Amino acid sequence: MKNKLIIHLCFLVPLVITVLNLQVLVTMFISTVLAQIIAYFCLGLILLGIVLTLRNRGEFSRTARLWIYFYIIYFVIAIFSGAMHNNYTNIVASTIPFFYVLGFYYYLSLPENRKVFEKTAIISLILSCLTCIYFNSINFDLDVQGVGEYVVDRAQGVYGDANNMALVTVLTFIFIYKIYNPQKIIFKILKIGILAIVFYSLFITFSTTGLSVFIISLVILNSKLFTGLRLIFGICLLPVVYLLLLNLNSLTANMDLVGQQRDKINNLVNVLSLNFEEIDDSGRSELVAEVLHYIYKNPLMGNGVDFGALHQTHNTFIAIWADAGIFVLLFFIIMLGVYYRRAFSCSEDIRYFVLPMLLAMCVFMLSLHSVINQPYLMAIFVYLGYLIDDETVEFT
Repeated sequence: MKNKLIIHLCFLVPLVITVLNLQVLVTMFISTVLAQIIAYFCLGLILLGIVLTLRNRGEFSRTARLWIYFYIIYFVIAIFSGAMHNNYTNIVASTIPFFYVLGFYYYLSLPENRKVFEKTAIISLILSCLTCIYFNSINFDLDVQGVGEYVVDRAQGVYGDANNMALVTVLTFIFIYKIYNPQKIIFKILKIGILAIVFYSLFITFSTTGLSVFIISLVILNSKLFTGLRLIFGICLLPVVYLLLLNLNSLTANMDLVGQQRDKINNLVNVLSLNFEEIDDSGRSELVAEVLHYIYKNPLMGNGVDFGALHQTHNTFIAIWADAGIFVLLFFIIMLGVYYRRAFSCSEDIRYFVLPMLLAMCVFMLSLHSVINQPYLMAIFVYLGYLIDDETVEFT
């Protein structure tokens, strides 16, 4: 029993710390040295956890194993490319997500550990959403390391980035919606309340991508309900919802929107009306164009580890190409395709949980270069791999 508790702590403590981005907060408000100690402490816990689970592990996931192959290929090619082009970076820091993949690959091999992981992930993700709402209410801005002089127009949460926070809120909503299934009325009401809070934390990010992904995810989560009269009613309701979204500017005219808030409402309306020329990408196209310049010089082997991240690519696919070349990018795309293909072969219960989770993370890869660099997201990817491969899993 004691050994099991130690193993849980070895993996779940780092999970909570990374979900809440405590290392950055400690850096800002306490000490950079302490933050570095926390980072190495978490890495040490992961490595210790791997050692402790070597003798007592379950059946490994062939789907989750693809991430280990990906990182090995990525680092071999990217390190060689970086040395060849004299583009050096902190290799130790860059390998941290890989160690989390390896660690949770062992930890989640036991079905009982997945249950503990689910509960811990849900609680820590909810805390992240609550912190986002609190920071927004006091006008706290991570960029200025305190309460901003001007009103923060988009909630950034503990990550200092509105889109990153939006991704977390969507994942949190899906987790709670599918995994937390209370039987008593009072807990059902509690679930509805928590879902409402999580949605509010998404709304205040004013993320066009986040709201679009949320709507699609909500449809997927409830897709098995759309049969018979419900399907007909849903089809009839779609034009109404579409018209409401098209008229968001009118519906929100009386709201005191500031800065990018109105711009993001306009973005959503432009997306729905197919007016793509008027969509504001916040300068991401220029950043991508700059990185593409380097990619065209070294398309096969890339430019080195974290080259895309250092140039603020804001696109995971472009960042991988810039780092390690076209062959690693192709492997990455094929790996995601395998995730989707195997997810479609799962039972309905698992399929309609895994697909919106994958959709959210893959869509946000188009606007974030940091998705595969965040340890907690990599733990979730490994977890989804185990769900896909375990035919006995049921959500009750």
